[in-house]
Amino acid sequence: MPIYLYKGYDIKTGANRKGKIEADSLRSARQKLRSKDKVIASEIKEEVAIKKGDKSGASFTLRQEKVTLPELSIMTRQFATLQRAHVPLDECLVALTNQVENRLLSNTLSAVKGSVSEGKSLAEAMHMNGHPRVFSRLYINMVKAGESSGNLGLVLERLADFLEYQVAIRGKIFSALTYPALMITASLGIIGYLFISVVPKLEKVFISLRVTLPPFTKLVMDFSKFLQNQWVLVLIGMGGLYFLLASWYKTEKGKNLADRMSLQAPILGDVVLRVNVSKFTKTLSTLLSSGVPIIAALEITKNIINNSLIANVLEESKIAVQEGEALWVPIDRSKRFPALVTYMIRTGERTGELEQMLRHVADAYDAEVERKIDSLISLIEPLMIIVMGVIVVGVVMALLIPMLSVMNQVR
Repeated sequence: MPIYLYKGYDIKTGANRKGKIEADSLRSARQKLRSKDKVIASEIKEEVAIKKGDKSGASFTLRQEKVTLPELSIMTRQFATLQRAHVPLDECLVALTNQVENRLLSNTLSAVKGSVSEGKSLAEAMHMNGHPRVFSRLYINMVKAGESSGNLGLVLERLADFLEYQVAIRGKIFSALTYPALMITASLGIIGYLFISVVPKLEKVFISLRVTLPPFTKLVMDFSKFLQNQWVLVLIGMGGLYFLLASWYKTEKGKNLADRMSLQAPILGDVVLRVNVSKFTKTLSTLLSSGVPIIAALEITKNIINNSLIANVLEESKIAVQEGEALWVPIDRSKRFPALVTYMIRTGERTGELEQMLRHVADAYDAEVERKIDSLISLIEPLMIIVMGVIVVGVVMALLIPMLSVMNQVR
C-alpha cells in the first residue's frame, strides 16, 4: 500500500500537522486524514520507494527523486500536444502519468490529477503537489495565465519552447566547459607525474654522483618531496579551500562580490553578461506573451537570474514599474545592460510589442553568446598549452642543468 507524506492543520485546534499515512490512493489518503485523524491536508504526495543494492528485493531505501529539466521539458511538450488536440484535462494527466518514466514526476502528476478531480484548477493542483521540487513559480504562473485566458494549449507550447531553450543553453555551456576541464585535468596529470615519479628518480642519481645542485633545482626537488610526503595534506587543503570559498559565496556579501568580479572579468565578463541578458529577455518575453502581468513576470524573472547584480536591477525595475515608470527607464538608469537592450525595450513599450522585441534581443544574444564561447575556447586551448609547456620546460631545465654539469665533469 502506498505511503503518503502530508502537511496540513488540525480541524479542532488549527495547529500545523505533518507526517505519513498509508492509503490506497491520494483521494483515500485525504479522506482518511479528514475522518480518522481530523486533519485537513494542504499538501500531500506519495513517498517514493527506490530499490537499492539487494537484487532479491529485500533491501529498499526511501529517497527523494529529482526531476531533471529535460524530463520536465519532454513532459510539457507532450502535455501541450494533448491539449492542442483538445483531449480533456483529466485524460491528459492520466496519459502523462502512464508515459513518464521518472517516478517522482509520475507520482506528482497522479497527485495533480487527483486534486483536479476534486475541483482544483490545474495551477492550484500543481502548486499543492509539485511546488517547488517539480514545478517552479514560472511554470505555475504560466499555467495559471493559460487557464485564465482559455489558451492553456498555446501557453504550454510556449512553456515547452522555453524549457527546451534552457536545456539547449545548459548543453552549450556544458560543452564549452568540457574541453577546458579535460585540458586542465591532463595538464595536472602530466605535471603530477613529473614531480612524483620522474624527479625522485633523478634526485637519487644526483645524490649518488654528489652533484652540486643549483637553487632552482633544489626548489623543484623540495616541492617534489612535499608532494610525495604531504599529498594527503594537499588534498585536505584543496578541499578546505573549496569549502571556505563555497561558504563565502553563499553569503550575501560574498555572492555580490563574486558576481561583480564575474561581470568585470576580461573576456569572460562579456559572456556572463550576455548569458544573463539572454535569460532575462527570453524569460520575460515568454511570461508576458503568456498573459502573466508584468509585475509578477519581473518578480519571477528576478528569481531565476543567477547574478545578484542583474537580479537587483530587476527588483528595482519592478518597484519603478509599480510606481508608474516605464520599464526601460530603470533598466537604462542601472547602466548594467547594453544600450541595445534599453533601446529595444523602449521601442517595444512605445509600439506595444514588448514581447516581440524582448524575443528578438534574446535571439540576438543567444547567437552572440555562442560566438563568444567559441572564441573563448579557441583562446583557452593555446593558453593551456603555453602554461603547461612553461611548467614542463621549467622542470626539465631544472633537471637538465645538473646533468650537463655531470657530463662536463666526466669529460
